[in-house]
Amino acid sequence: MQNVENIDVSPTFGNTVLPAVVGSQKKYQIVYADPAWKISYYPRENRKKMKWDNYPTMKLEDIKALHVNDITADNCVLFLWTTNTFLPQAFEVIKGWGFKYHCTIVWKKDNGITMRGVHRTVEFLLFAYKGSFPNIGSGKPLPCHVEHKRGKHSEKPNIFRDIILKKFGNLPRLEMFARQKFEGWDVWGNEVENDVELETSANNGR
Repeated sequence: MQNVENIDVSPTFGNTVLPAVVGSQKKYQIVYADPAWKISYYPRENRKKMKWDNYPTMKLEDIKALHVNDITADNCVLFLWTTNTFLPQAFEVIKGWGFKYHCTIVWKKDNGITMRGVHRTVEFLLFAYKGSFPNIGSGKPLPCHVEHKRGKHSEKPNIFRDIILKKFGNLPRLEMFARQKFEGWDVWGNEVENDVELETSANNGR
């Protein structure tokens, strides 16, 4: 497992840090998102041992229509969660939000679920950016593989927030589809008090 305590903090975009607030609207330089993908569940009688919570989901077009580009700085990084099933859609979201894909961080869980003959024990955190590519060459590199036990269904380990902060530092940052608010992060989702408005025709969020 990656030891995040040994990851150095590096400047994000050269020596330039944009102000946290531009006019009356904060401009974020880090976005961390776990979209409410429209999952097709197994019937409950087939998954009695699976502790899955049904939560509101969003259509791909509604996720893509979120005005992320309007609330982010000219130079910004995006970390977007997806699974094998929604990997193609995740790349559409990256493009729709105005970002370019860079690489993938794989989360290897201690257990998973079997679907269509494949035991699925990994999820993917896609790293993308817009504007200038971040200056992250110094210090410890970002890992491409992290092993960590799973928690509740769809819950992501805090270690990934730590990895992002250790690498990019204390920049204005937003967690989308958030379940709870962590210190230093603004949040948006249907389980938290929102710090920013992202209205769509189907304004849902985990």
